[in-house]
Amino acid sequence: MINKLNYILSVCLVLLMACQDPAPQVPYNKIPKENPTESLIEMNKEFAAIEDSLIRAYIDSLSLPFTTTKSGLRYYITNQGEGDTISLADQVTFRYSVKLLDGSTCDKLTDVVKTENLGHCDMERGYREALLLMKQSSSGVFVMPSFLAYGVIGVPKCIPAWSPVECTITVIEVKRDR
Repeated sequence: MINKLNYILSVCLVLLMACQDPAPQVPYNKIPKENPTESLIEMNKEFAAIEDSLIRAYIDSLSLPFTTTKSGLRYYITNQGEGDTISLADQVTFRYSVKLLDGSTCDKLTDVVKTENLGHCDMERGYREALLLMKQSSSGVFVMPSFLAYGVIGVPKCIPAWSPVECTITVIEVKRDR
């Protein structure tokens, strides 16, 4: 009798275990990473790809022959200017205006004039890179990914965080420090 009871309990236990749902299958790219840095890097790559497709669509709509730098800055020089290309040793006075890719603008970033010593200033990386492509009296249109422009902070009440921007820049004066 005890053998029969053990047999029945064993069969019930096997049937009960066989009826359970299997562990859910998680796609490889959704498996939590051991290192949170890996997850952040992957998320950043996905965001950069989305932002890049938005920028490409915007540039296509402008129908201008933009060039792309290694960093991802897109530019079209509208006036070549004169003299040597600007260097980090130069002090540059320039005028710029910024707008979002949807066309919205902000008064505090429209028709701004600045003078900066490019080698010793705290400006967004995209502006520095743009100016280093220019000469005295040159002007151009630059489309900057968010990481080259205002990044994760943006400009309060003006440019939202993680926003690519279009910037028009005109070089007014270059003082050479050579």
